[in-house]
Amino acid sequence: VILSGLSGSGKSVALHTLEDVGFYCIDNLPLFLLRDLALGLHEGLDEAFTLTAVGVDARTSPSTGPDELRRLPELVQSARERGIGCDVLFLDARTETLIKRFSETRRTHPLTRGDRSLPEAIQLERRLLEPIRRCADICIDTTQTNVHELRDLVRSRLVGGASPKA
Repeated sequence: VILSGLSGSGKSVALHTLEDVGFYCIDNLPLFLLRDLALGLHEGLDEAFTLTAVGVDARTSPSTGPDELRRLPELVQSARERGIGCDVLFLDARTETLIKRFSETRRTHPLTRGDRSLPEAIQLERRLLEPIRRCADICIDTTQTNVHELRDLVRSRLVGGASPKA
């Protein structure tokens, strides 16, 4: 599973949910490593990595910029052509909701800078992640969901409602 979406939309919650049901999870993997990871997992013999989830966001391409994010749909298609099962999950929320979430948590958006406001950072992130959103198999708008509802949605959409492993 490739998990992406806007900062504040619930990616960490979704990734932790997948981890709880048995996925091996990697967050903020630089995209230039994704192809080799997918091939290694596909060719590897270790059953522990059969279910793997990778978190990808706008911060994953600081050196190559948005070109790397734009290539993700090609990477997904290439993986599928090689017989590698790959679902793309994209989380989104309305800008007003994201602003509220950032103010409540007092965290800074990863794309804010001295001259870039929070709404501008969110708008930039939307543009950068648009290629991933367009190729997503599953899009979830988390605007009206709480943490528990998001966990249930992720479990039902990706793992058939599986319960956390003990």
